[in-house]
Amino acid sequence: MAAAAETVESKKMDAEEEETNDNPEEEMEEEGEENGEEDEELEEDEEFTVEIGATYSCKRTDGSFHEAEVVKTRMNKQAGREEFFVHYAGLNRRQNEWVDKTRLVPQKPEKEEDVANGEDQESDKNKKEPEKPKSEDGEPEAKRAKVEVTEAQSNKSVMASGDFAEELTCPLCKQLFKDPVMVECGHNFCRSCIDKAWTGQDSFTCPDCKEVITEKRHTTNRALANLVKKTADASTVQSVAKPVEKEKVRPLEKCPEHDERLKLYCKDDGTLSCVICRDSLKHASHTFLPILDAVGLYRAELSAIVSPLEEALKVTEQMNSQQNEKIEQHKTNVKEFRQHAVTDFEKLHSFLKEQESKLLERLEEQSENLLKEMETNIAKMQENRDNIKQHITVANERVNDTDSISFLTDIKEFMDKCQAQQKEVMSSGNTLVENELCRGTFKGPIQYSVWRELKSVIVPNLTPIMLDPVTAHPNLILSDGLTSVKYSDNKLPLPDNPKRFTQCILVLGSQGFDSGRHYWEVDVGDKTAWDVGVASESSNRKGKIKLNPKNGYWAIWLRNGNSYKALESPSKTLTITSKPKKIGVYVDYEGGQISFYNADDMTAVYTFNATFTEKIYPYLSPFLHEAGRNAEPLRFIHN
Repeated sequence: MAAAAETVESKKMDAEEEETNDNPEEEMEEEGEENGEEDEELEEDEEFTVEIGATYSCKRTDGSFHEAEVVKTRMNKQAGREEFFVHYAGLNRRQNEWVDKTRLVPQKPEKEEDVANGEDQESDKNKKEPEKPKSEDGEPEAKRAKVEVTEAQSNKSVMASGDFAEELTCPLCKQLFKDPVMVECGHNFCRSCIDKAWTGQDSFTCPDCKEVITEKRHTTNRALANLVKKTADASTVQSVAKPVEKEKVRPLEKCPEHDERLKLYCKDDGTLSCVICRDSLKHASHTFLPILDAVGLYRAELSAIVSPLEEALKVTEQMNSQQNEKIEQHKTNVKEFRQHAVTDFEKLHSFLKEQESKLLERLEEQSENLLKEMETNIAKMQENRDNIKQHITVANERVNDTDSISFLTDIKEFMDKCQAQQKEVMSSGNTLVENELCRGTFKGPIQYSVWRELKSVIVPNLTPIMLDPVTAHPNLILSDGLTSVKYSDNKLPLPDNPKRFTQCILVLGSQGFDSGRHYWEVDVGDKTAWDVGVASESSNRKGKIKLNPKNGYWAIWLRNGNSYKALESPSKTLTITSKPKKIGVYVDYEGGQISFYNADDMTAVYTFNATFTEKIYPYLSPFLHEAGRNAEPLRFIHN
């Protein structure tokens, strides 16, 4: 009976609720009346004072109202009105904007009657709901509401985090701010982005809100820059943090389509299947394997794939290690090369400075001596001039003397003095000093003169090389004071000795080097084939010789007029854009370096690196004649 009464009561309450909700027109009329009252109140309160920091209901550009905080104000002189910069609560700061007063509506405080009525309605509602209704899954509504609120707050936090990230992003480059600056309207940009956006413009507008900027000016936003830095640091820490391992999901054991145990593997589709799948049209003509057989087959294939990958990993790690070594060696070489260049140029600078000082000192000394001589002559001329003037004055006085006795007294002696003064002036007293500074010395080919002297101190200087006839192959003819060599078809009757080449058409220089730095040049002219290089003292001279560093030879050669090679083991083809007329050879014994150059412009051709333990000698080969060509000699250059 009690249950039946409750059921009746429940149905009665449901009917009342339905009756309450069946009058939407009445509710709309009531809402319209309330809105009308609010509109009348807004019209009455249209005149109000906008306060900075206060919150108002602001009409947005789409016509909707949203709560907004007034951040700052300005006077728009063009429009003749006061405007306010507002921030919409809960929205992205990029949606902030300048508005006039007509778009702001002050918030109305709740009336006491409405609050009281709300409390009464809440109390009545609590009385009518003695028992909390449950949801379909049996969970109380209050508890579910609590969970929904928690989830909503979590979602809100995530949204806020997203908005926060957007706040730190430049609207132009879509990246985190770099050196952020604020423009007049309050929006922020990267300094480089806004400068680039304003480049070449006569009038300036905000790229975000399109507001006209009166002056091309922005201020550094240090607070935003610090916030970006902290966020970037936090992101870096988060990115390097160890990822959380996900719980391994256990695979299905039954076919999701037929609810049968998975016992087969389809090789065509690469999927697990059941017996029914095998007989279905979907897998018609497909090849199946029992699961254990498939595991054995693919495990073996996977192992076969892993083994080459492991080898590739070893090779990659080895190459990575070698590359790191190359990087370190490169850094060491750069440091060493820079020091070498600085040292050599310092020597040149020091020599040139010294020569400059010497020349200027000579100029100063000769200039002072010549000036002193001319000034002394001027003083002597001044003295003669004064004496002459004095004699002329006295002579004029004697001429005008009316007293005969006085005039004739000592007249002869006075006349002798005047004549003597005249002779002295005419003979040497008025000699003009015409000496000048040596124009050839101080305004001549100074650079060439210094260069001539510079050659004597350059290290290495051009080393004069002579050929050693004891080592020359019998078909080679030496000339020009043992500085030139060419090939002859006629073999000379020369005695054999341990140093002479018997099969290779070679000859060594007479001077060997076991220390220091040396440089020499070989004139190769227009020859179509030749060898230029260096040989060790103990290198083999007999029979056929493989010319490479292992056998004590470091050289380059030309064949067929355009094929250049470095005689490494194996040989390396060289790319030379301009055919050289002269080949330069540089040896740094302690540094273990032999370098070859196009001596016409000192372009590096090739460099050997080695460790020398004995004397090394220059060597040449003019090579054979080629159908009448290549008959020209090779010649060491001495100046």
